[in-house]
Amino acid sequence: MVRFWIGWPIFRVIATVYHFRASGYDNVPRKEPLLVVANHNSRKDPVAINLAMKRPVRYMAKKEAFDPRNSLLESLMVRIFFAYPVDRERPGPDAIRRTIGFLDRGDCVGIFPEGTRFEDAKLHPFTHGAAYFAWKTGVRVLPVGVTEIKGEDYHINIGKPFKVPQLEGRPHKVLPQITTLIRERIREMLPEDWEDLAEEPGEA
Repeated sequence: MVRFWIGWPIFRVIATVYHFRASGYDNVPRKEPLLVVANHNSRKDPVAINLAMKRPVRYMAKKEAFDPRNSLLESLMVRIFFAYPVDRERPGPDAIRRTIGFLDRGDCVGIFPEGTRFEDAKLHPFTHGAAYFAWKTGVRVLPVGVTEIKGEDYHINIGKPFKVPQLEGRPHKVLPQITTLIRERIREMLPEDWEDLAEEPGEA
């Protein structure tokens, strides 16, 4: 936690270069565990969401991001803001256990359901990972919309937290319904003119 509050003001100053602004801070609970879900435009997004929430949000980060030889700034960001490494090629059950463990102890965990970055004004198909953790743990979900007009505006828009329904059934039946709900809440945080691409089946 100490390194978060040391890093927060430093990166908040850096964020002014990108015309950073945030709205919806009052929607952020201060103590309870949260699953933070957002669309994904830029590698800046995890840090920007931490800045907007003023509360540490843990993200899975590719293990290569922790190697300063690849990017010193990215290595600092993932360490200061409590990211945890995952092998993108073979994430395995350890990443799932760690995520659930963080939520069980009251932390915030962030997930980008689109799965990767898209530098356009479109909401892309979601995987079911966020839906799985929301369904499995029962924690509230905090929807966030991220928009960027390069050189002009970079906006983090935080919505109200909500609980997903505790549906009965096998994951392959239940998760698509929850994914649709999460998608709808994120869409509400984005500008009206954003294109919503057709949903495709995702994997947890």
